[in-house]
Amino acid sequence: MRGDQHVSLSLATAGLFIAPSLTVLDPVLSAVLLFGVFIGSLAPDADAADAAIFNGRIGGVKGKRGQLLNGFAVVLPIFGYTIRYLIYYPLSLIFSLLLRKSYQHRHRGLLHSFSGVGLTSLILSGYLALILTWLGWPLALLPLFGCAFFAGCVLHLVEDTCTPAGVAWLYPFSRRRVAGRVRTQGDLEVRPLVFTIVLLLAAVGVFIAPFVTPVAPDDLRLLTLVGTPLLWLLFMLICRVKRQWRR
Repeated sequence: MRGDQHVSLSLATAGLFIAPSLTVLDPVLSAVLLFGVFIGSLAPDADAADAAIFNGRIGGVKGKRGQLLNGFAVVLPIFGYTIRYLIYYPLSLIFSLLLRKSYQHRHRGLLHSFSGVGLTSLILSGYLALILTWLGWPLALLPLFGCAFFAGCVLHLVEDTCTPAGVAWLYPFSRRRVAGRVRTQGDLEVRPLVFTIVLLLAAVGVFIAPFVTPVAPDDLRLLTLVGTPLLWLLFMLICRVKRQWRR
């Protein structure tokens, strides 16, 4: 998917998750969580030289929302080049040595796998810990950022799973891909936009529910925890996601 679609879908999903707790959640924690998801939603594309994470802006997003996202996007190249040269390339070399096979850098390869984004999240968190320690800043929020970054990466993989190129979740151990039918380059493809609106409407509904209904916040949190994956499962079914033959 395009960078703006990754950001919109991932942030809408994160917004739905935290909506039941938004009134009691520390604003700083909310900001760190959303920022981690924001960076993570674009991080797997650091294996492509023309990815949005290198541009410092999110194309395709207009209006005030676009200005806000592009304001945060100025830090994207820092994360993008760090991931590409200090994480992705070294990990590729290590995997090629361990598996005893030549490794070709390709888009939707190692960084588009569960092992790839998991290791990237751990190593990036380690780099940030070293930097924060050197600066004398506290590390209390780093685990939250690391988890949010990983969640954003996983959402990126789920979103790309809905496209024809698909994702090999177990790469480099298996090249078997899971793919769908969402073609994101044409104006006629509206499924990502419609699903983003559905997620946002659900988030708004969950947020205002305690003020207009007797539903307890704990019940809403449970509903969100169960309902969000079900919404994504429905979206993947609509996108006709299925396993491909080995490529």
